Amino acid sequence: MNNTQDYNTWSSRWVFFIAATAGAVGLGNIWKFPSYMADNGGVAFVAVYLLCIVLMGVPMMLSEVAIGHVGRANPVTALRNTALRSGASKHWSLIGYLGLLAGLCIFVMLTVVSAWSISYLYEVFQGNLIDVGVSKAQTVFTDVKSNRDDLFNYQTAFVFLSAFILALGVNKGLARGLLYFMPMSLIVLLFLFYSSYSNIFFEQAVSYLFTYNPAKLTIGSFLLAFEHAFYTLSIGVGSLIVFGAYLPKRRGIGPIVFSAALIDIGISSLVGLAIVPSLLFSQIDIASGFDLLFVALPVAYGDMMNGQYLGVLLFIFVILTALSSALVLLEPSVAWCSQRFNTGRWSAAIMVGFVVWLVSLASMQQWDFVEYWSGYDLKLFAVLNILTAKVLLPVAGLMLAIYAGWILKPSLVKSEVTSFGIGWLYLWYFLIRFIVPALFISVLVIHQLDVKNVPLLFG
Repeated sequence: MNNTQDYNTWSSRWVFFIAATAGAVGLGNIWKFPSYMADNGGVAFVAVYLLCIVLMGVPMMLSEVAIGHVGRANPVTALRNTALRSGASKHWSLIGYLGLLAGLCIFVMLTVVSAWSISYLYEVFQGNLIDVGVSKAQTVFTDVKSNRDDLFNYQTAFVFLSAFILALGVNKGLARGLLYFMPMSLIVLLFLFYSSYSNIFFEQAVSYLFTYNPAKLTIGSFLLAFEHAFYTLSIGVGSLIVFGAYLPKRRGIGPIVFSAALIDIGISSLVGLAIVPSLLFSQIDIASGFDLLFVALPVAYGDMMNGQYLGVLLFIFVILTALSSALVLLEPSVAWCSQRFNTGRWSAAIMVGFVVWLVSLASMQQWDFVEYWSGYDLKLFAVLNILTAKVLLPVAGLMLAIYAGWILKPSLVKSEVTSFGIGWLYLWYFLIRFIVPALFISVLVIHQLDVKNVPLLFG
């Protein structure tokens, strides 16, 4: 394997900022964060979430970008290179393999959700969800998940488009795709926000989401804030490492990383203000997850004047956001495959795309071979979700924090972490060495205890 392979670099630091932001803004901002805010104290929850980003998110993001910037390679090779330069075992590169596997699993689940979203785009465009109740909308969702032919076509198209864009290269493919998809999705979101701003329930939505109510904060609120910060910032999947590898040899990545993390909060809040007024208008409970996106919102828009067009915009926004996330998740594996087997981008994209395409098709909701062979009432989609959320990402995150704080030589990443002075290096080193592992361990312990409903000390 050629460890000295030259990597393409971003055409500008602005492209790196867009890429880091695309990794931070995903579907979780749509179907999770608004309900988290509403159920856990509004602004009080945002404060806890921001604290998690500052204490865990930014140090972890900085660590990954710095490792990639120094290692100048895909996640696996970058970790091995920095480990050897730190006098440690090359087997720390196993963290990179965990990240690649986690990213591929999330990508597979993303193809399923994207296929549903494309189906809903057609359903809403054709007016099939106008004036439907919740029960009828649930039936439509079931029918969509059972339409194997359409899902096959949509998932195939989604995987093909993602692989094709990445095959074009770092700047002509990945960067250009993100530079198109991210602004387009933001423009669509602003249209949805403008429509909601004229809704008579807009002020009530602001109060619902942003009321400061620390009494609602519990230990469970902290868990939600920590886990959402970890997952939504694309930590542990190798994307930030490979993005760091594409950075030119310059200093000052800290402000860019911190800005991308703050934009995550802004986009999440904007999504809440764009969708909650419509739910309040239709007197629909503000759910989360698939029920929010595929049941509650279609019903709400179906009850509104011009709601059909708002529904079309919603699913366009979802699809554009999913495409940005897909490029972020798939790039580390394409980069690894290209270097590991010494192939070009096209060959690597085809190989990775073919594998995830097969697994994506096997993850269709109605395919029950996992239940047939294991005896458990689970689909492959659910297995991948459990494997990613409960095993791969937490283990990769904790091991990465230990590696960055206790194994990696600080001198290797000094110029990458230092932004405004040497104090930033000491602050990062303290957080990544002591605070971040302590937070991970605390979360693992809390999950084993029945304390999620216990109020926080300052709640």
